[in-house]
This record gives sequence, C-alpha cells and structure tokens, in this order.
Amino acid sequence: MLKNPKIKTIMKTIFITFALLLFSFFLKAQNNENITIGKKEVITSKVLNENRTLWIYTPKITSQSPNPDKRYPVLYLLDGSAHFYSTVGIIQQHSQANGNGTLPEMIVVAIENTNRVRDFVPSNDLDNPNPFIEFLSSELIPHIDKNYKTAPYKMLVGHSLGGLTVIDILTNFTELFNAHIAIEPSMWYDNEKNLTNTISRFPKQNMNGKRLFIGTANTLPKGMEFSQLKNDKSFETQHIRSIFKLDKFLKANTNGLIYGSKYYENETHNTVPLISEYDGLRFIFDFYLLDATEKDFTDSTDLIASKLKIHYANVTEKMGYMNAAPEAFINYFAYEALGKQHYNKAKALFELNIEWYPESSNVYDSYADYYLAQKDTTNAISNYQKALEINGNAETRSKLDSLTAKVILKPETIDLQKYAGVYVIETYNISIVLEIRDNKLIAKVPGQEDDEFEFQSEHIFTVKGKQGYKVTFEMDGDKPKGFTSVQPNGTFQATFKNK
Repeated sequence: MLKNPKIKTIMKTIFITFALLLFSFFLKAQNNENITIGKKEVITSKVLNENRTLWIYTPKITSQSPNPDKRYPVLYLLDGSAHFYSTVGIIQQHSQANGNGTLPEMIVVAIENTNRVRDFVPSNDLDNPNPFIEFLSSELIPHIDKNYKTAPYKMLVGHSLGGLTVIDILTNFTELFNAHIAIEPSMWYDNEKNLTNTISRFPKQNMNGKRLFIGTANTLPKGMEFSQLKNDKSFETQHIRSIFKLDKFLKANTNGLIYGSKYYENETHNTVPLISEYDGLRFIFDFYLLDATEKDFTDSTDLIASKLKIHYANVTEKMGYMNAAPEAFINYFAYEALGKQHYNKAKALFELNIEWYPESSNVYDSYADYYLAQKDTTNAISNYQKALEINGNAETRSKLDSLTAKVILKPETIDLQKYAGVYVIETYNISIVLEIRDNKLIAKVPGQEDDEFEFQSEHIFTVKGKQGYKVTFEMDGDKPKGFTSVQPNGTFQATFKNK
C-alpha cells in the first residue's frame, strides 16, 4: 500500500533498505522529545571494593528496526566519559545511518574512572596482575554478557594510560579481547619498562586473528622536525619515540597479529582520539562492508545471492560467530526480483533466507509466494504449511485456505463499504482515502498510483499485483478504527479519521 521511494543507488552495503526506515527517527527529533543515546548503570565490584559507573549504548536505542533476537559485539571503552559520545556517534553513523554498513552494530560499554593511575598502570608481575584487569575479566564482562544481547566478539579501546592498558592486556591477557585500539599509548611510563616487557613477552603469545590499531599524534616539541627524532634522546620526545619503537617491533614481529597504525601529523595528544577511533574501527572491520555494485542488486541474475553468501561466510569466519544479512533486507530484494519476473534471482534469495533463518515462519511464507507466482501449487502449499507449523499467522492461513479451497469468500460491495473512508499515517502525516469503485476497494495515496485491496478473509486484504503485502483492519463492531499495512520493506499503521 504505502510505497517507499525508488532506490536510485544501491550503496556498497547490505543495510541500504533500512536507511528508509530511519526516516521516522529524524521525525522524532522534530517532536519535543529527548534524544537518548545511552544510559548509566552502576555495578558493585568486589575486586576493586567500590562501585563503578558504566555508560552503555545499545543499538536498539537508535534503531528504527530493532531485532530483539540479534546479538551484538561489544566495545569496552576506557576513560569512558571522555570518549563515549564520539565513539557512539561513529558506530551509529557507520552501522545504521544513511544505509551505511561499514561497521556492525555494537554495544558500547564505557567505564568511568575513579582512580585512573591505579587502574591503568600495569603491575609487571603476571602472578599479581592489576586488579582492574581482574575486574574486567571476572566481573564486568560476565555482567554485560548476562544482561545484554552480546555476541562473542569483544573490543578494547584506550587512550594515553588507557592505551598502555590496552597493550598490556593484548600482550599478557591475549584471550580477553578480539580487537584492540591503543591511542597514544604511554609506552614511556616507568622509563619504558612496560615497553621492554611487551617486546619480551609478545613473541610467546598466540596472536592469530587478534587485531590491533595504534594511533599516534604529533607530540614533537615546537620547532623540531620529524627527521630529527631518530637521534633525539630528550625526555620531551620519549613519549612519541617509545610508541614508534613499539610500532617498529610489531611490524617486524606480528606473531599472527593483524596490525595497523597511523601517525597523525596535524593532531595533538588530546585531539587524536576521535580520528583514531574512526580509523581503528574501520581497520578492525575492513572485511565487513559488502563488495557489491548497483548492477548486482538490479540485474536479473542470481549473482547477488552468491556474493551475499560468500561475504557473510567470511564475516562469520573473521568474527567467530554466525553473521548474515537481515532477513527483511533479503526479502525486500527477493520480492523486488519476483515482481520483475526475475525468477532465478528471487528463488536464490528466498532460499538464502531459509538457510540463514530456518526458524522464521516468514521465510517459508515468502518462499511459498514464489511458488504461487510460478503456479506450483504443491510446493506453495507445502511451504505455507511449514510457515504455519512455526507461527499460526492469519495471512498465511488465509493463503493456504485459498489454495486448498477450504475457504471461499467473495464479499459484496456492502461488505467493502464499511472499510471506506479517510485514514492517516500520523508518523508521516500521509492521508489515505479508501473508496469503493466498481465493487472494488481502492486505496488512493497522494503522488502514487491507486491500489486495489483484495479481500482474503474477515478484515484482511492483500494488494493486487504485489507480493508480500497484507492489510489488516482493526474494527469496533462494523466501524474501522484503523489498519496495519505489512510490506516487505516495513510496517505502517493508519488511523481512521472520517468517512
């Protein structure tokens, strides 16, 4: 019924269609509502003998199509209150906004400081590690895993002394995190003792598949050229020299580590975190963006199904748990292909959804729609039955009954008349007029072609000539209160206004 604008460009991302659904997020900002990007939570640490405040962001806060069953990787952020807003902004922009899919959606757990030096200075005694690390491993991470929808992929980000902690954890507690971003790590601390220990212990660890990005600012004394740094021994340059020593060592001794670094000539110690967070996340997830063109999505071949399958197999391997394109995304392009009679492409996409989401009733209902379009009644009935075994959806039941001739309904004009009138989708301020024309219920939307609602069962209609559309009226006796339109690319609710 309600149509999305035509997609003119398919961006190199699997999340393009969800950009359309984010429109209502921006509408919310125009209503006098608070814009919330996180919450504070306090946990009691027995290890540290104190309460610790967390700033927590979850993707559902900013998503307009939240999936209650989806699990997310977790980014743990040191110096949390200083970097929470910038980190969340980068992640939301590159995982949800404007169809971007360069990063996965993720949970952010930012840890407020209480005693920064105590927490971030390594003990250098592996038998008696810094209690803060025990707090992370035995209290904080289990707490987050218990109370949030987490996936088994964890990242740690730290700046300055926090960056030193990141390097310490990577070196000595390698299994704790999958990926690390160390921004301006204080490798100079304690006369580079931690740097020496890192260089000594690093080769003994199995770093296979671990990822590290180091961002380094320009902290050279005023007037000093970069070329002079090599021969300089002053305390003023010890910070930057110690980072470059570590960088040189890591490039020569990766030990299975996937390592990247960048020097920011025009950034200072305090301005470099934001750009390092961005570059670090892009480096860590350099495999995440789908390499596909507009033609892949719009042509008649089934190549896009193969590309999606190969891509997400790679993402799954890199992240260590099952990853797949969203079910609604695949369904959208499958129905689009079906409407264009690109049957091989539609079939491949519907089957991909069944492979990835075998517990979803909708994937079988959609596959049955494909067979119905092919006039293969036997397979259509079989898949509608599979869908009903999982979820007794009324629309699916109506489709199956129609095929098996258990229900034959043909409403008269008088029956349709009760649905006629003016309805409003208030979220978008769009008026829809339903009128009776030649004994048919016709929907009129400004700027769009008229659609015919085809009666399926009591108060349930489909849209003629369109697969995957269902309109269900909510009634008060014989008077409509509104309707819900379920489409391959979204769900829309309309309220009855007048006749």
